[in-house]
Amino acid sequence: MQLIKNNKNFTDISLSFQPNPLNGDITVLKNERAINNSLKNCVMTGVGEAPFNEDFGSVINSLLFEPTDLLASDMIESEVRRAIEFNEPRVELQDVKARVNQDAGDISVSVKYNITGYDETINAEFILTPTTT
Repeated sequence: MQLIKNNKNFTDISLSFQPNPLNGDITVLKNERAINNSLKNCVMTGVGEAPFNEDFGSVINSLLFEPTDLLASDMIESEVRRAIEFNEPRVELQDVKARVNQDAGDISVSVKYNITGYDETINAEFILTPTTT
């Protein structure tokens, strides 16, 4: 008898709130796209910015104004890891790497993870740039 592993499906709405061009409904993100979007939101949302969930988010924005060196890279990797592990239960985090691009003034973050219930390792990348509010 062969056991079949049931994969979970994850669905989120797109926070751009752009209507789907085919049916006019809100755009839906599924599985990998939904998780990637959620990871970026976990990292880019400041602690206390999410209504009714004061613990959600990270302090990554304040770290982006630090001098860009190896120590800053390590601190950013640690904060990205903490934010994802604390705020996104749908993933099993494998690795986080931050690469400083001093010429462009930004930091590229690469996150390797598995979606809970899936065997495939997924690599998500996003660029962090300092912003003021």
